[in-house]
Amino acid sequence: MKLQARSYIDFKTLDTVLNGFDGALVVDETGRIVVYTDNYAEVAGLPKECVVGKYVLDVFPDSRMMEVINTGKPIYIDLWQAGAETVFVCRYPIVAEGEVVGAVAVCVFRYLDEARKFAARVGSMGRELQYYKNQLRKLSGAKYSFDTIIGASQAIMATKQSAEPMVKARTPVLILGETGTGKELFAHAIHQASPRRDRPFIRVNCASIPENLVESELFGYEEGAFSGARKGGKPGKFELANGGTIFLDEINELPYHIQAKLLRVLQEGEIDHVGGTDLSYIDVRVLSATSADLGELIKEKRFREDLYYRINAFQLRIPPLRDRIDDIPLICDHLIDNSNSELGTNVIRVDSSVLDLFSRYQWPGNVRELRNVIQRACLIAGNGIIRLEHLPPEFAAELETRQVNQSQGLEAAIHNAEKEQLLKVLGAVGWNRNRASEMLGINRTQLYRKMKKHDLLKRKQCEPNM
Repeated sequence: MKLQARSYIDFKTLDTVLNGFDGALVVDETGRIVVYTDNYAEVAGLPKECVVGKYVLDVFPDSRMMEVINTGKPIYIDLWQAGAETVFVCRYPIVAEGEVVGAVAVCVFRYLDEARKFAARVGSMGRELQYYKNQLRKLSGAKYSFDTIIGASQAIMATKQSAEPMVKARTPVLILGETGTGKELFAHAIHQASPRRDRPFIRVNCASIPENLVESELFGYEEGAFSGARKGGKPGKFELANGGTIFLDEINELPYHIQAKLLRVLQEGEIDHVGGTDLSYIDVRVLSATSADLGELIKEKRFREDLYYRINAFQLRIPPLRDRIDDIPLICDHLIDNSNSELGTNVIRVDSSVLDLFSRYQWPGNVRELRNVIQRACLIAGNGIIRLEHLPPEFAAELETRQVNQSQGLEAAIHNAEKEQLLKVLGAVGWNRNRASEMLGINRTQLYRKMKKHDLLKRKQCEPNM
Protein backbone atom coordinates (compact mmCIF):
# COMPACT_ATOMS: atom_id res chain seq x y z
CA MET A 1 0.00 0.00 0.00
CA LYS A 2 1.38 3.38 -1.00
CA LEU A 3 1.79 5.95 1.73
CA GLN A 4 0.17 9.31 1.31
CA ALA A 5 2.40 12.07 0.06
CA ARG A 6 1.12 14.59 2.58
CA SER A 7 2.56 12.51 5.42
CA TYR A 8 5.98 13.13 3.93
CA ILE A 9 5.78 16.64 2.50
CA ASP A 10 4.79 19.99 3.92
CA PHE A 11 3.33 21.40 0.71
CA LYS A 12 2.73 24.84 2.23
CA THR A 13 6.44 25.19 2.98
CA LEU A 14 7.29 23.77 -0.44
CA ASP A 15 5.00 26.36 -2.06
CA THR A 16 6.85 29.14 -0.24
CA VAL A 17 10.25 27.81 -1.30
CA LEU A 18 9.34 27.23 -4.95
CA ASN A 19 7.53 30.55 -5.35
CA GLY A 20 10.92 32.20 -5.84
CA PHE A 21 11.50 30.22 -9.03
CA ASP A 22 10.50 31.43 -12.45
CA GLY A 23 7.70 28.90 -12.19
CA ALA A 24 7.03 25.64 -10.38
CA LEU A 25 4.27 23.05 -10.10
CA VAL A 26 4.00 20.05 -7.73
CA VAL A 27 1.65 17.06 -7.88
CA ASP A 28 1.16 14.25 -5.37
CA GLU A 29 1.40 10.56 -6.18
CA THR A 30 -2.14 10.57 -7.58
CA GLY A 31 -1.41 13.43 -9.99
CA ARG A 32 -3.33 16.03 -7.96
CA ILE A 33 -1.83 19.51 -8.19
CA VAL A 34 -0.79 20.57 -4.69
CA VAL A 35 1.62 23.46 -5.43
CA TYR A 36 1.10 26.02 -8.18
CA THR A 37 3.35 29.08 -7.84
CA ASP A 38 2.42 32.62 -8.85
CA ASN A 39 5.02 32.70 -11.64
CA TYR A 40 3.76 29.39 -13.03
CA ALA A 41 0.21 30.77 -12.98
CA GLU A 42 1.41 33.82 -14.88
CA VAL A 43 3.20 31.69 -17.50
CA ALA A 44 0.24 29.29 -17.93
CA GLY A 45 -2.38 32.05 -17.89
CA LEU A 46 -4.57 30.17 -15.38
CA PRO A 47 -5.40 31.45 -11.86
CA LYS A 48 -4.57 29.33 -8.82
CA GLU A 49 -8.15 28.72 -7.82
CA CYS A 50 -8.76 26.99 -11.16
CA VAL A 51 -5.78 24.71 -10.83
CA VAL A 52 -4.86 23.69 -7.26
CA GLY A 53 -6.52 20.41 -6.25
CA LYS A 54 -7.25 19.39 -9.84
CA TYR A 55 -5.87 16.32 -11.64
CA VAL A 56 -2.89 17.52 -13.65
CA LEU A 57 -4.00 16.00 -16.99
CA ASP A 58 -7.39 17.67 -16.65
CA VAL A 59 -5.71 21.08 -16.47
CA PHE A 60 -2.69 20.41 -18.66
CA PRO A 61 -3.53 17.54 -21.04
CA ASP A 62 -0.01 17.43 -22.54
CA SER A 63 1.77 17.35 -19.19
CA ARG A 64 4.32 14.55 -18.61
CA MET A 65 4.10 14.68 -14.83
CA MET A 66 2.32 11.31 -14.60
CA GLU A 67 5.12 9.79 -16.69
CA VAL A 68 7.60 10.95 -14.06
CA ILE A 69 5.45 9.51 -11.24
CA ASN A 70 4.96 6.16 -12.98
CA THR A 71 8.61 5.69 -14.03
CA GLY A 72 10.33 7.45 -11.17
CA LYS A 73 12.71 8.98 -13.70
CA PRO A 74 13.30 12.71 -14.26
CA ILE A 75 12.75 14.45 -17.59
CA TYR A 76 15.38 17.13 -18.20
CA ILE A 77 14.90 20.28 -20.31
CA ASP A 78 11.61 19.55 -22.07
CA LEU A 79 9.75 22.08 -24.20
CA TRP A 80 6.25 22.90 -22.90
CA GLN A 81 3.63 25.11 -24.49
CA ALA A 82 2.16 27.15 -21.64
CA GLY A 83 -0.58 29.38 -22.95
CA ALA A 84 0.94 31.74 -25.49
CA GLU A 85 4.49 31.00 -24.37
CA THR A 86 6.89 28.12 -24.94
CA VAL A 87 9.08 27.39 -21.95
CA PHE A 88 11.73 24.88 -20.92
CA VAL A 89 10.71 22.63 -18.02
CA CYS A 90 12.60 20.15 -15.87
CA ARG A 91 10.50 17.48 -14.10
CA TYR A 92 11.77 15.45 -11.13
CA PRO A 93 10.17 12.67 -9.02
CA ILE A 94 9.76 13.24 -5.28
CA VAL A 95 10.88 10.10 -3.45
CA ALA A 96 10.42 9.22 0.21
CA GLU A 97 11.58 5.92 1.77
CA GLY A 98 12.02 4.46 -1.71
CA GLU A 99 8.50 5.42 -2.84
CA VAL A 100 7.58 8.03 -5.47
CA VAL A 101 5.22 10.32 -3.58
CA GLY A 102 4.97 13.16 -6.07
CA ALA A 103 6.67 15.13 -8.79
CA VAL A 104 7.82 18.70 -9.31
CA ALA A 105 8.12 20.72 -12.53
CA VAL A 106 10.34 23.80 -12.65
CA CYS A 107 10.62 26.34 -15.47
CA VAL A 108 14.24 26.68 -16.49
CA PHE A 109 13.78 29.34 -19.13
CA ARG A 110 10.64 31.36 -19.44
CA TYR A 111 11.39 32.69 -22.86
CA LEU A 112 13.03 31.00 -25.81
CA ASP A 113 15.28 33.97 -26.50
CA GLU A 114 16.68 33.59 -23.01
CA ALA A 115 17.44 29.96 -23.80
CA ARG A 116 19.07 30.93 -27.05
CA LYS A 117 21.21 33.54 -25.31
CA PHE A 118 22.16 31.03 -22.66
CA ALA A 119 22.99 28.40 -25.26
CA ALA A 120 25.06 30.96 -27.16
CA ARG A 121 26.98 31.82 -23.99
CA VAL A 122 27.59 28.17 -23.24
CA GLY A 123 28.69 27.55 -26.82
CA SER A 124 31.00 30.55 -26.73
CA MET A 125 32.53 29.41 -23.44
CA GLY A 126 33.00 25.92 -24.88
CA ARG A 127 34.75 27.27 -27.95
CA GLU A 128 36.91 29.54 -25.82
CA LEU A 129 37.82 26.64 -23.54
CA GLN A 130 38.72 24.50 -26.55
CA TYR A 131 40.85 27.32 -27.93
CA TYR A 132 42.85 27.55 -24.73
CA LYS A 133 43.17 23.78 -24.61
CA ASN A 134 44.56 23.82 -28.14
CA GLN A 135 46.95 26.65 -27.29
CA LEU A 136 48.13 24.81 -24.19
CA ARG A 137 48.62 21.68 -26.28
CA LYS A 138 50.73 23.67 -28.72
CA LEU A 139 52.85 25.18 -25.96
CA SER A 140 53.34 21.97 -24.01
CA GLY A 141 53.00 19.47 -26.83
CA ALA A 142 55.38 17.80 -29.23
CA LYS A 143 56.33 19.86 -32.29
CA TYR A 144 57.80 17.11 -34.45
CA SER A 145 56.73 13.72 -35.72
CA PHE A 146 58.65 10.93 -37.43
CA ASP A 147 57.47 12.35 -40.77
CA THR A 148 59.16 15.69 -40.03
CA ILE A 149 62.55 14.08 -39.37
CA ILE A 150 64.32 14.71 -42.69
CA GLY A 151 66.24 11.90 -44.34
CA ALA A 152 65.93 8.74 -46.42
CA SER A 153 69.34 7.19 -45.80
CA GLN A 154 69.63 3.65 -44.54
CA ALA A 155 71.00 4.92 -41.21
CA ILE A 156 68.11 7.24 -40.42
CA MET A 157 65.45 4.83 -41.68
CA ALA A 158 66.87 2.10 -39.46
CA THR A 159 66.76 4.47 -36.49
CA LYS A 160 63.09 5.30 -37.14
CA GLN A 161 62.34 1.60 -37.39
CA SER A 162 64.12 0.96 -34.09
CA ALA A 163 61.92 3.60 -32.45
CA GLU A 164 58.65 1.93 -33.48
CA PRO A 165 58.46 -0.53 -30.52
CA MET A 166 59.05 2.40 -28.14
CA VAL A 167 55.95 4.31 -29.21
CA LYS A 168 53.16 2.41 -27.45
CA ALA A 169 55.11 1.34 -24.36
CA ARG A 170 55.14 3.28 -21.10
CA THR A 171 58.71 2.27 -20.24
CA PRO A 172 61.53 4.87 -20.23
CA VAL A 173 63.70 5.51 -23.29
CA LEU A 174 67.35 6.58 -23.30
CA ILE A 175 68.30 8.44 -26.48
CA LEU A 176 72.03 8.51 -27.22
CA GLY A 177 73.94 10.48 -29.81
CA GLU A 178 76.52 13.16 -30.42
CA THR A 179 75.71 16.82 -29.94
CA GLY A 180 73.48 18.15 -32.70
CA THR A 181 72.27 14.83 -34.08
CA GLY A 182 68.58 15.49 -33.32
CA LYS A 183 67.95 13.58 -30.10
CA GLU A 184 65.18 15.97 -29.06
CA LEU A 185 63.43 15.55 -32.43
CA PHE A 186 63.15 11.81 -31.80
CA ALA A 187 61.82 12.46 -28.28
CA HIS A 188 59.11 14.69 -29.79
CA ALA A 189 58.31 12.05 -32.40
CA ILE A 190 58.01 9.21 -29.87
CA HIS A 191 55.56 11.23 -27.78
CA GLN A 192 53.63 12.41 -30.83
CA ALA A 193 53.09 8.83 -32.02
CA SER A 194 52.23 7.49 -28.56
CA PRO A 195 48.80 7.16 -26.88
CA ARG A 196 49.86 10.18 -24.76
CA ARG A 197 49.99 12.50 -27.75
CA ASP A 198 47.12 14.67 -26.46
CA ARG A 199 48.70 15.03 -23.04
CA PRO A 200 51.58 17.37 -22.05
CA PHE A 201 55.10 17.00 -23.42
CA ILE A 202 57.44 18.81 -21.03
CA ARG A 203 61.06 19.44 -22.03
CA VAL A 204 63.80 19.97 -19.47
CA ASN A 205 67.41 20.81 -20.28
CA CYS A 206 69.14 19.52 -17.17
CA ALA A 207 72.35 21.39 -18.03
CA SER A 208 70.62 24.79 -18.03
CA ILE A 209 69.15 24.66 -14.51
CA PRO A 210 71.34 25.99 -11.65
CA GLU A 211 72.23 23.16 -9.29
CA ASN A 212 70.50 24.79 -6.30
CA LEU A 213 67.22 25.01 -8.24
CA VAL A 214 67.11 21.58 -9.88
CA GLU A 215 65.05 19.89 -7.15
CA SER A 216 62.40 22.63 -6.95
CA GLU A 217 62.17 22.91 -10.75
CA LEU A 218 61.65 19.19 -11.24
CA PHE A 219 59.51 18.36 -8.22
CA GLY A 220 57.95 21.69 -7.17
CA TYR A 221 57.91 23.38 -3.77
CA GLU A 222 55.56 24.46 -1.01
CA GLU A 223 54.94 28.02 0.10
CA GLY A 224 57.71 29.16 2.43
CA ALA A 225 60.00 26.27 1.45
CA PHE A 226 62.88 28.72 0.97
CA SER A 227 63.57 32.43 0.72
CA GLY A 228 61.85 33.82 -2.34
CA ALA A 229 59.44 30.90 -2.72
CA ARG A 230 56.25 31.88 -4.54
CA LYS A 231 53.12 32.32 -2.44
CA GLY A 232 51.06 29.17 -2.71
CA GLY A 233 54.07 27.18 -3.90
CA LYS A 234 54.76 25.98 -7.43
CA PRO A 235 54.26 22.68 -9.25
CA GLY A 236 57.32 20.99 -10.69
CA LYS A 237 57.97 19.81 -14.22
CA PHE A 238 56.88 16.27 -13.37
CA GLU A 239 53.48 17.48 -12.15
CA LEU A 240 53.06 19.57 -15.30
CA ALA A 241 53.78 16.44 -17.34
CA ASN A 242 51.27 14.28 -15.42
CA GLY A 243 49.49 11.96 -17.83
CA GLY A 244 52.00 12.77 -20.54
CA THR A 245 55.73 12.65 -21.19
CA ILE A 246 58.76 14.44 -19.76
CA PHE A 247 61.99 14.73 -21.76
CA LEU A 248 65.16 15.09 -19.69
CA ASP A 249 67.85 16.32 -22.05
CA GLU A 250 71.49 16.04 -20.91
CA ILE A 251 70.38 13.84 -18.02
CA ASN A 252 74.04 13.29 -17.16
CA GLU A 253 74.08 16.84 -15.76
CA LEU A 254 71.65 16.02 -12.94
CA PRO A 255 73.27 16.36 -9.50
CA TYR A 256 73.96 13.01 -7.86
CA HIS A 257 71.51 13.54 -4.96
CA ILE A 258 68.71 14.46 -7.41
CA GLN A 259 69.31 11.24 -9.32
CA ALA A 260 68.14 9.29 -6.25
CA LYS A 261 64.90 11.24 -6.16
CA LEU A 262 64.38 10.69 -9.88
CA LEU A 263 64.87 6.97 -9.35
CA ARG A 264 62.00 6.97 -6.84
CA VAL A 265 59.77 8.72 -9.35
CA LEU A 266 60.54 6.03 -11.92
CA GLN A 267 60.09 3.14 -9.47
CA GLU A 268 57.15 4.31 -7.37
CA GLY A 269 55.54 7.08 -9.43
CA GLU A 270 55.59 9.42 -6.44
CA ILE A 271 57.01 12.88 -5.82
CA ASP A 272 57.16 15.25 -2.87
CA HIS A 273 57.52 19.03 -2.98
CA VAL A 274 60.51 20.78 -1.52
CA GLY A 275 59.36 21.82 1.96
CA GLY A 276 56.36 19.48 1.80
CA THR A 277 55.39 16.37 3.73
CA ASP A 278 52.75 14.76 1.50
CA LEU A 279 53.45 12.48 -1.43
CA SER A 280 51.77 12.95 -4.80
CA TYR A 281 51.34 10.14 -7.29
CA ILE A 282 51.86 10.85 -10.95
CA ASP A 283 51.72 9.02 -14.27
CA VAL A 284 54.59 10.27 -16.42
CA ARG A 285 56.65 8.61 -19.11
CA VAL A 286 60.34 9.58 -18.95
CA LEU A 287 62.45 10.04 -22.07
CA SER A 288 66.12 10.89 -21.46
CA ALA A 289 68.96 11.94 -23.71
CA THR A 290 72.69 12.43 -23.42
CA SER A 291 75.80 12.80 -25.53
CA ALA A 292 78.00 11.69 -22.63
CA ASP A 293 79.38 8.24 -21.91
CA LEU A 294 77.24 7.21 -18.95
CA GLY A 295 79.36 4.10 -18.44
CA GLU A 296 82.41 6.26 -17.69
CA LEU A 297 80.34 8.53 -15.44
CA ILE A 298 79.20 5.49 -13.47
CA LYS A 299 82.82 4.43 -12.96
CA GLU A 300 83.61 7.96 -11.77
CA LYS A 301 80.65 7.82 -9.32
CA ARG A 302 79.02 10.77 -11.06
CA PHE A 303 75.99 8.84 -12.31
CA ARG A 304 73.99 6.22 -10.43
CA GLU A 305 74.19 2.74 -11.91
CA ASP A 306 70.67 1.84 -10.68
CA LEU A 307 69.25 4.94 -12.37
CA TYR A 308 71.07 4.07 -15.59
CA TYR A 309 69.42 0.66 -15.77
CA ARG A 310 66.06 2.23 -14.98
CA ILE A 311 66.14 4.88 -17.73
CA ASN A 312 67.67 2.44 -20.21
CA ALA A 313 64.66 0.12 -20.65
CA PHE A 314 64.72 1.12 -24.32
CA GLN A 315 67.83 2.57 -25.96
CA LEU A 316 67.80 4.57 -29.19
CA ARG A 317 71.07 5.68 -30.78
CA ILE A 318 70.94 8.56 -33.28
CA PRO A 319 73.52 8.34 -36.08
CA PRO A 320 75.94 11.27 -36.67
CA LEU A 321 75.60 13.26 -39.88
CA ARG A 322 78.84 11.81 -41.30
CA ASP A 323 77.12 8.40 -41.29
CA ARG A 324 74.16 9.69 -43.29
CA ILE A 325 75.82 11.83 -45.97
CA ASP A 326 73.09 10.91 -48.46
CA ASP A 327 70.61 12.93 -46.39
CA ILE A 328 72.56 16.21 -46.68
CA PRO A 329 70.84 17.48 -49.89
CA LEU A 330 67.37 16.93 -48.37
CA ILE A 331 68.39 18.53 -45.10
CA CYS A 332 69.88 21.52 -46.94
CA ASP A 333 66.65 22.12 -48.86
CA HIS A 334 64.69 22.01 -45.62
CA LEU A 335 67.12 24.36 -43.84
CA ILE A 336 67.05 26.81 -46.75
CA ASP A 337 63.25 26.97 -46.58
CA ASN A 338 63.44 27.67 -42.85
CA SER A 339 66.16 30.30 -43.29
CA ASN A 340 64.23 32.08 -46.03
CA SER A 341 61.20 32.24 -43.77
CA GLU A 342 63.10 33.39 -40.67
CA LEU A 343 65.67 35.72 -42.27
CA GLY A 344 63.71 37.09 -45.22
CA THR A 345 66.22 35.75 -47.74
CA ASN A 346 65.35 34.23 -51.10
CA VAL A 347 67.86 31.44 -51.58
CA ILE A 348 66.89 28.70 -54.04
CA ARG A 349 69.31 25.86 -53.44
CA VAL A 350 72.88 24.77 -52.73
CA ASP A 351 75.35 24.52 -55.60
CA SER A 352 76.59 21.03 -56.49
CA SER A 353 80.18 22.00 -55.72
CA VAL A 354 79.07 22.95 -52.19
CA LEU A 355 77.26 19.64 -51.76
CA ASP A 356 80.42 17.87 -52.88
CA LEU A 357 82.39 19.70 -50.22
CA PHE A 358 79.71 18.95 -47.60
CA SER A 359 79.92 15.24 -48.41
CA ARG A 360 83.63 15.17 -47.50
CA TYR A 361 83.35 17.25 -44.33
CA GLN A 362 83.25 15.37 -41.01
CA TRP A 363 80.53 17.53 -39.36
CA PRO A 364 81.65 17.38 -35.71
CA GLY A 365 78.58 19.49 -34.80
CA ASN A 366 76.27 17.30 -36.92
CA VAL A 367 72.91 18.66 -38.16
CA ARG A 368 73.09 21.64 -35.80
CA GLU A 369 76.40 22.69 -37.39
CA LEU A 370 74.96 22.25 -40.88
CA ARG A 371 72.01 24.45 -39.90
CA ASN A 372 74.34 27.23 -38.73
CA VAL A 373 76.38 26.98 -41.94
CA ILE A 374 73.26 27.22 -44.13
CA GLN A 375 71.86 30.16 -42.15
CA ARG A 376 75.11 32.12 -42.45
CA ALA A 377 75.40 31.26 -46.14
CA CYS A 378 71.82 32.42 -46.74
CA LEU A 379 72.59 35.74 -45.07
CA ILE A 380 75.68 36.27 -47.17
CA ALA A 381 74.15 35.10 -50.45
CA GLY A 382 70.82 36.84 -49.88
CA ASN A 383 69.22 35.14 -52.88
CA GLY A 384 69.90 32.70 -55.69
CA ILE A 385 72.26 29.80 -55.13
CA ILE A 386 74.62 29.13 -52.22
CA ARG A 387 78.09 28.83 -53.74
CA LEU A 388 81.53 28.13 -52.32
CA GLU A 389 82.23 31.81 -51.73
CA HIS A 390 79.26 32.02 -49.38
CA LEU A 391 80.61 29.40 -46.99
CA PRO A 392 82.38 30.13 -43.69
CA PRO A 393 86.20 29.98 -43.48
CA GLU A 394 86.55 26.31 -42.54
CA PHE A 395 84.89 25.22 -45.76
CA ALA A 396 86.78 27.72 -47.85
CA ALA A 397 89.96 26.43 -46.21
CA GLU A 398 89.20 22.90 -47.30
CA LEU A 399 88.49 24.09 -50.82
CA GLU A 400 91.77 25.99 -50.87
CA THR A 401 93.76 22.93 -49.81
CA ARG A 402 92.48 21.08 -52.87
CA GLN A 403 93.47 23.87 -55.27
CA VAL A 404 96.85 24.90 -53.97
CA ASN A 405 100.08 23.36 -55.14
CA GLN A 406 101.06 20.14 -53.40
CA SER A 407 104.14 21.86 -52.06
CA GLN A 408 102.00 24.33 -50.16
CA GLY A 409 101.33 23.21 -46.62
CA LEU A 410 97.91 22.87 -45.00
CA GLU A 411 98.61 25.68 -42.58
CA ALA A 412 99.28 28.15 -45.38
CA ALA A 413 96.17 27.06 -47.25
CA ILE A 414 93.98 27.60 -44.20
CA HIS A 415 95.63 30.97 -43.58
CA ASN A 416 94.89 32.19 -47.12
CA ALA A 417 91.34 30.86 -47.10
CA GLU A 418 90.57 32.53 -43.78
CA LYS A 419 91.88 35.87 -45.01
CA GLU A 420 89.86 35.59 -48.21
CA GLN A 421 86.69 34.85 -46.30
CA LEU A 422 87.27 37.75 -43.91
CA LEU A 423 87.66 40.11 -46.85
CA LYS A 424 84.47 38.88 -48.47
CA VAL A 425 82.34 39.17 -45.34
CA LEU A 426 83.78 42.55 -44.31
CA GLY A 427 83.26 43.88 -47.82
CA ALA A 428 79.66 42.59 -47.88
CA VAL A 429 78.77 44.52 -44.72
CA GLY A 430 80.74 47.68 -45.49
CA TRP A 431 83.42 46.75 -42.97
CA ASN A 432 80.93 46.94 -40.11
CA ARG A 433 82.61 44.78 -37.48
CA ASN A 434 79.43 44.07 -35.49
CA ARG A 435 77.64 42.69 -38.53
CA ALA A 436 80.74 40.87 -39.74
CA SER A 437 81.22 39.09 -36.42
CA GLU A 438 77.54 38.04 -36.45
CA MET A 439 77.83 36.61 -39.95
CA LEU A 440 81.02 34.77 -39.10
CA GLY A 441 79.61 33.43 -35.85
CA ILE A 442 82.40 34.86 -33.71
CA ASN A 443 82.59 37.71 -31.21
CA ARG A 444 84.19 41.11 -31.86
CA THR A 445 87.36 40.21 -29.96
CA GLN A 446 87.92 37.12 -32.10
CA LEU A 447 87.23 39.17 -35.25
CA TYR A 448 89.73 41.81 -34.13
CA ARG A 449 92.43 39.17 -33.61
CA LYS A 450 91.83 37.60 -37.00
CA MET A 451 91.90 41.01 -38.71
CA LYS A 452 95.14 41.84 -36.93
CA LYS A 453 96.65 38.47 -37.91
CA HIS A 454 95.89 39.14 -41.58
CA ASP A 455 96.88 42.81 -41.43
CA LEU A 456 93.35 44.02 -42.17
CA LEU A 457 92.98 46.60 -39.40
CA LYS A 458 94.39 49.37 -41.60
CA ARG A 459 92.09 48.63 -44.53
CA LYS A 460 89.58 51.40 -45.18
CA GLN A 461 85.87 50.83 -44.84
CA CYS A 462 85.46 52.05 -48.38
CA GLU A 463 87.26 48.94 -49.55
CA PRO A 464 85.28 47.47 -52.44
CA ASN A 465 83.42 44.25 -51.86
CA MET A 466 85.48 41.19 -52.62
